[in-house]
Amino acid sequence: MENGRIPWKGWGYRHDAPNTALCFCKNPRSLLHDASTWTRDDGEKIEKILLNGKGNIDFSREIHTLGAYFRNYCISVRIIYFTDTFYPTTNGIVTSIISFSRELADRGHEVCIIVPDNPGVGDFEYHGIEILPMKGFPAFFYPDFKITFIFTPSLIQKIRKFKPDIIHYHTQFILGWQAIVLGKILKIPRIGTFHTYIADEGYLKVIGLENFHIFGELGWKYNNFFYEHCEHVISPSVNAREELIDHGIPAEKISLLPNPLPIEKKTALIHMDIATNTPNIIFSIGRLSKEKSFDVCIETIYLVSKKIPDVCFVIVGDGPERENLEELSRKLGIENNVRFLGKIPHEELMNSDIFARSKCFLTASTTETQGITIIEAMSFGLPIVGVDEKGVGEMIEDNGYKAKAGSAEELAGYCITLLEDAELWKKFSEKSFQIVKKYDVRKLTDNLEAIYVTTMKHGPRRK
Repeated sequence: MENGRIPWKGWGYRHDAPNTALCFCKNPRSLLHDASTWTRDDGEKIEKILLNGKGNIDFSREIHTLGAYFRNYCISVRIIYFTDTFYPTTNGIVTSIISFSRELADRGHEVCIIVPDNPGVGDFEYHGIEILPMKGFPAFFYPDFKITFIFTPSLIQKIRKFKPDIIHYHTQFILGWQAIVLGKILKIPRIGTFHTYIADEGYLKVIGLENFHIFGELGWKYNNFFYEHCEHVISPSVNAREELIDHGIPAEKISLLPNPLPIEKKTALIHMDIATNTPNIIFSIGRLSKEKSFDVCIETIYLVSKKIPDVCFVIVGDGPERENLEELSRKLGIENNVRFLGKIPHEELMNSDIFARSKCFLTASTTETQGITIIEAMSFGLPIVGVDEKGVGEMIEDNGYKAKAGSAEELAGYCITLLEDAELWKKFSEKSFQIVKKYDVRKLTDNLEAIYVTTMKHGPRRK
């Protein structure tokens, strides 16, 4: 037994067979610390519910039933993540990985995360989570991105030592390639999460190829390599799932699993000095790069300021476009209406009072599979003003407004309405509080565990 859980040994074992994984306890909600609590009766009961006559899981059952089996009977699984972006970088992918990893570790699973060896990565510590940094060199095409060395003997040795039950990759780049190949060689089932529309015009704009449509087509072929060569695909939004299906990934291979709202240790909110006393604060978070369309947000604030002169746009985040955005603010004469706060550690941001002081959350990004920053804003009851594109469009229900992509005029009109109509603001705020409940990391981890169960059942068997 490890971490108070029964180590995973694969399906196909009877509860009374040697080395069985099907051991059960009298109190299934508690972690197993004493083998004497296991009973044959418990095993026979759950077997009747979940197992067919051959002693294998019946996967015609609902995924939630499998998740309940997985968590209630305390089976421990070793999960290895591959990601090309990680702490201390702050973005949606990192937040999602950390949130799920912590919850899995809290449940007794073992998690190993393979990441680029960026400065500060060693500062991340959490019980049950091991970090394996990989050496590499900076990429010329995207700041803060590191190209890691491939298939180093030390990596293979460490993976063999960890003995993962499943590989889960969150990248379509170097470490994603390694995850696919190593999974095949070592016969470990693989899951890929589709986080990024790398073939989208917004991302092609970053490297100056947005006018060459052939690169969009090639981008999807490249993208599909990562999701054709894994046993299962996770999509964080309905739109992203439909895009994958439209580009040839089988629908039955894709599960919908939104990015989660992390559980933060809430303390008394810390006052954040943004050098303004205005009540009309519009807030946004994100990497300041071309694909995030912050230039449209700046133009939106310019239009809002004509009607509401004391409006203040607060931006948390940094990136290669910061200087250009600051220059755009000066050019439009609204440099006093915009605050660039730069990078702020995630926990510090979530414990600050900036959300509570803001009237709405603004995003003009058209490249989101699903915006975690929107989820975080909704958790503080903020109405959302965004664009009707991809993941953002489906996240805004009756808690805000959706504008046409690139339309600063529409976005500005919606912002003005929210700043001027207190009753409408209250209605949207209450709706945000309701909507955000479906992104609870605990509920979503139940589903993630169930996805792991099905993938391990049907994937290759490690020798």
